[in-house]
Amino acid sequence: MSKALWYWHRFRAMGPGEIAARLRKKAFQWKDVRRLPDWSLVELRRAPASAFPVLPKPDAAPSAVREALARDVNETVAGRWKAFGHLDLQVDDPPRWHKDYLAGKELGTAESAFKLNHRELPDGADIKLIWELSRWHPLVRLAMAAYVLDDERAAQKCVEWLADWVKHNPPCRGWNWTSALEVGMRLVQYTWIDALLSDAIMRKATPSGPGSARTRLDLLAREILPAHVWYAWRYRSVGSSANNHLIGELAGLILAVTRWPELSGWAPSLDELQKRWESEVLAQFAEDGGNREQALNYHLFSWELCWQVRAALKVAGREIDSCVSDRLALAARFFWEVRREPWDYGDSDDALVAPFYLNAASRVQEWRDWLSRIAPSLSMNYWLGAPPPLGPPLGAGPPLHAAPVAEWWRYPKSGVALCESGGWRLRLDLSPLGYLETAAHGHLDALHLSVWFRGVPIVIDPGTGGYHADGDLRAWLASSTAHNAPCPTSGTLPRRLGPFLWSHHHAEPDQMKGPSEVWNSLAGGLRLPGGHLRRTVRRVAAGDGWEVLDEHDARKPAKSEFSVRWQFAPDAQLDRVGERKFRAMCKGARIDIEVSEDWVEVYPVVEKNSRAFTSAATNDLEGKFAGTVSPAFRKVEWAPFLKLVARPQAGKPCVFRTIFLASPLS
Repeated sequence: MSKALWYWHRFRAMGPGEIAARLRKKAFQWKDVRRLPDWSLVELRRAPASAFPVLPKPDAAPSAVREALARDVNETVAGRWKAFGHLDLQVDDPPRWHKDYLAGKELGTAESAFKLNHRELPDGADIKLIWELSRWHPLVRLAMAAYVLDDERAAQKCVEWLADWVKHNPPCRGWNWTSALEVGMRLVQYTWIDALLSDAIMRKATPSGPGSARTRLDLLAREILPAHVWYAWRYRSVGSSANNHLIGELAGLILAVTRWPELSGWAPSLDELQKRWESEVLAQFAEDGGNREQALNYHLFSWELCWQVRAALKVAGREIDSCVSDRLALAARFFWEVRREPWDYGDSDDALVAPFYLNAASRVQEWRDWLSRIAPSLSMNYWLGAPPPLGPPLGAGPPLHAAPVAEWWRYPKSGVALCESGGWRLRLDLSPLGYLETAAHGHLDALHLSVWFRGVPIVIDPGTGGYHADGDLRAWLASSTAHNAPCPTSGTLPRRLGPFLWSHHHAEPDQMKGPSEVWNSLAGGLRLPGGHLRRTVRRVAAGDGWEVLDEHDARKPAKSEFSVRWQFAPDAQLDRVGERKFRAMCKGARIDIEVSEDWVEVYPVVEKNSRAFTSAATNDLEGKFAGTVSPAFRKVEWAPFLKLVARPQAGKPCVFRTIFLASPLS
């Protein structure tokens, strides 16, 4: 789609309030590109020891925390950084703050940020990799090491790199000033860095003369904070672009203003910021605890931001609306109950807020352990204290705010349905497309079914890939065809029009009654302009397994054809063991898949570019990307799949079956 056409569709998704807000921001840009405020005379008082964040005592740090910090200091100083917790990068000293190290592209510029388009970088570069460096997670780890380990090298390197960042990123110039969320994230990180380094410096009784560490830190605060607070508020996300961005911007502002009250001159009062944040919490998280963005990693990302805000407001002696506290507790429960495996749903970039973990790769499990209190994370407990009160203990009973359907549990507002039975875990998507008008982070995954057996992911959600590096790949991974919901060949589903933009929302999927005579059955439907898609998932009558029944009731029978793609995990092996029987094996778990005679075409694809792969493709996008999955952001792999095609005909069965059974070899 051309840039002009994308902007036209984006404009159509805006309401009058958002249009007015964006015109106001354009007027700000026109003014600010010519002249910025003078922040040189801003004086910031050093925060008292009781200000947020209240730090744990260094000598109380568990040995595991000390060892992890010592390890990370060595890795960070050597330039071995991890982006998004899993991408290995070799970074310069000091880092080149405008470089996509994954793509190897240096994009340094002193151009006004208001004239840069971060969605269109050359040669496969992705703005997310540039922004990730400037979220300062490794610098926070250095500050943590300076505080806990009394590591002077770590403190000096942290201050040195911050000074270099300031030098190469003057306010409103370059790629790191093209997003208010990124500015808000740096406010969050700097609040922690300042607290950690200030305490470490004070304990050393370091001289405070010119050139001292304390003086350098004070100078950095004046150079970083006022401009960041001003920008985060002036260019905050509005309307259908808010999503998790507004949560991050408000979090950065609230944390900074509670620690440095003088900064309120560049933003609204703390009363106003808290009011807006509380409203956004209730807007982002549904009554059953789910996040309305329909992107599971952003659930944790938004929740952590909110949890830090909650802590900061409490330290400042402010009361938080009980509805907001209750909603955050429900959101924590939802995440713990739904996210037990690495295959998330929806659009996510594996973002994290602050590096409270022992190990970046295990951070999500550490969050779950901390919330559960059963096996609390040593690192999370040390930095954050006790987890929030969540009512009944996690895992001690049924999901608190899900509705029972046989052995299934469905979250009625968020649309996620779960079943754990024997060695099986199933997740059926009955959710809306996404949040706000653009449904920015939603995928066309309504009626998608993910299957785990004996703790191993077998049938998976395809993942996200990247945001801007490969638009075609992202379009594929977000599409209905890449998921395993029944996908009609007629074009009646919403169309993805470009980055974070869908043509429209589909109707909210409805839960329907399964056959009353069948135990443990759940059915859902999706009404489209061209007909009605239905999927029923139920226990098989005999044996250990599940039966999936798919159908498409099209208004025009000639357009009733649909397909289903059972996408397996990258480590899986797919074998044919009968005419219409297959076996999927992954990490010691085995299941058999049987498909009914009604499917007119059956394509077991075990190799890319094989004859079956080519025959199964019906368009260029499928021919290029079928089988491509993304276990994590900017990580892609190829995996086998089974594609089924149904062509309902008058007088013949219109329900098409797929059966998953525990393999006798398991």
